[in-house]
Order: sequence, then structure tokens, then C-alpha cells
Amino acid sequence: MTKFRLTLVTENQKSLEKGNKFAELICGTLNCKSGYEISKYEKFKNSYRIEIIGKIADKKNLVAESIELTDRICSPWIVTYERKKNSVELIFNKSDLSNFRRAEFNVLNWANFGIENE
Repeated sequence: MTKFRLTLVTENQKSLEKGNKFAELICGTLNCKSGYEISKYEKFKNSYRIEIIGKIADKKNLVAESIELTDRICSPWIVTYERKKNSVELIFNKSDLSNFRRAEFNVLNWANFGIENE
């Protein structure tokens, strides 16, 4: 198994309760049962930073599975792949071109998905 770390920054969330609901929805969408950490994100007003650590079962299809997981949330993502390290990183920045898979996901402002090399 390979671990991944997904860091999310939300916007327009005035309470920790709303941030927790969003984090639980994302965890459910990714079938991630390991939970999450949430904290106030001071750089933006009414924002939270959420960290989710999960697992990717198929190491051979690491890139494809990473793209599939993140695409469950939104698109487009910028993808960086390092063949020698078998490492992939995806970054999402909200824009007019953003497409969210669920209306509840539109509070996502920025996200980073990366593989945790052990």
C-alpha cells in the first residue's frame, strides 16, 4: 500500500461544523476511513485547512489511481509526475473553469494531492 496526503483549503465557511461536514463528505467520496485533521486557515477569512491521509492499493497504477481519486472531487488538476521516484503530485486552484462533482464541493479553494514516499 502507498499512502497519499490530500490537503484542502476551503472558503466561505464561517464555522468549524461546516468545515467538518465538508471534510467528512470528502472522506466519504474517497472511501478514506482514516479520518482527517482540520484547523483554521488564517490566510483567508472564513477558511479551513483539512489534511486527509489515505492509501492507494495498486502501486502499479499509482498515477491513474491518483487522478481518478482527485477527479471524484473536482477538475481540472495540474499533474506533476516523477518517473524515477514513481511519485505524483496534483494541485487544484479554483477558477472560472472549475468543475465540481457535487455542489457541496464548491467551497474548495485550493488542494494538493501527493504521494507519501516511505
